[in-house]
Amino acid sequence: MQVEFEQTASLGKFIIVLFKHKWIILSVFIAIVLIVTIGTLILPPVYEASSKILLEREIDAEKALLFRMNFPQSYDNYDWVNSEIEIINSYPVASRVVKNLKLDQLAGKKKLTSETEKAERFENAVKGLIKKLEINKIKDSNMLEVSYEAENPKLAASIVNKVIENYIQCRLEISDKSNNYNFFEEQICIADEKLREFEQRQAEFKRQEQVISPKEHREILLTRLIDFERSLTAVQTKRIGKASKLAVIKRQFEKGHELSIPATEVSDSPSREKHVTKLKGELLNMELQREQLLQKFTPKFKEVINLDKQIAAIKLKIKSEIQQIIDMEETSIRALKTEEDVLQNSVDKIKEEIQEFAQKEYEYAQISRGIDDNRDIYSMLLKQREEARISLAKSEREIIIKVVSPAIVPLYPIKPRKFLNIAMALLLGILVGCGLALLIDYFTYTINIPAELEKFRELAALEPAQEDKNGDMNSHSPPKKTETSI
Repeated sequence: MQVEFEQTASLGKFIIVLFKHKWIILSVFIAIVLIVTIGTLILPPVYEASSKILLEREIDAEKALLFRMNFPQSYDNYDWVNSEIEIINSYPVASRVVKNLKLDQLAGKKKLTSETEKAERFENAVKGLIKKLEINKIKDSNMLEVSYEAENPKLAASIVNKVIENYIQCRLEISDKSNNYNFFEEQICIADEKLREFEQRQAEFKRQEQVISPKEHREILLTRLIDFERSLTAVQTKRIGKASKLAVIKRQFEKGHELSIPATEVSDSPSREKHVTKLKGELLNMELQREQLLQKFTPKFKEVINLDKQIAAIKLKIKSEIQQIIDMEETSIRALKTEEDVLQNSVDKIKEEIQEFAQKEYEYAQISRGIDDNRDIYSMLLKQREEARISLAKSEREIIIKVVSPAIVPLYPIKPRKFLNIAMALLLGILVGCGLALLIDYFTYTINIPAELEKFRELAALEPAQEDKNGDMNSHSPPKKTETSI
């Protein structure tokens, strides 16, 4: 019963306090509601534009199979998306958006002439964009929601779309490996120019030196040299043989000995040799006839004298023929000598050509080596460029960005929420008014209901007497304020 009485007394006291300070509560309530309502009506509307993007990460399956790699659990938890959030909210992306949409010029209407002021305004616009841009990762997924709030709905949608566009571009630049590909492209052009230069030099060398193939040309020269040396050796052998035979003939002819020309000896006058042989046969027959006649007759015998004349005539013919043979052999030897000199000159010229061609062949070999080296370099660069192209294609597929829903111009503002603000103002006005009333009553020493007075008196009677400073015993005096309000 006592507890119920105390609860009824507290509720009654609370109601009495509210009625006592009703004007304060009403004033605070009206003031808060008016302030919030006016503020809600004055504040400009704020629109929010948002877009959702899907991020897909390409796993290098070839490396995983080759090296038997197990990808960490963080991939399954999409922790790698956090790095993409940082890229979206990075300075390069924000600065590009500010530059594309000229947000720094929209930030202030005042025209700036100083470069420092322009740079400062630009930096402030970039920082403001980074601060107001919101990027949220959808739980347990690799999808991001990019949103931005602005008073201009078209500007909000443009900023979100530009952020995603520049993020995609920046992401490609971060994982871009096109520098290697471009480097190999430049080197291939240089190698191709050098290769063409060497091929042009080779064609010009062949045209000037009239060389089709150095190997074939060298074989032709060597073949000609061998043929000329073989002919020279044959001529020299023939000339030496003729000179030896002629020396023997001259020696026999000068000493008056009987001439003996070998039947197997090759001569330029075989008919004369046959004629000499025939004359020798006739001379031998006549000498035999003379010997037979001298056995019967004296040397003065008429037939003997005729034979002697015939023998002398035949001997003169033989000498004449032999002299002609000698002259013809000398002429043949001189002709062979001339031919030998011509062949020797030809051999010397061919040797000189071979020496000159050796120098030309060296120059040709240098040009050919340059062509081969540049061809090898060109082929190597082509392979490396192809490897760079494949690597570039793989790097472009590392993170695949897909725009699921692009930002559109919002039709309704998200701020201020008028009905919610007014409702919150009503609730806040009631709470603040009541709280203020209770606070004022707490610091005011008054008795509001009879129960309080009775309770106060009962407690005062039970309190022990206290000794004052003079040593007198006095009872507890009641409070000075004993105003009772029922």
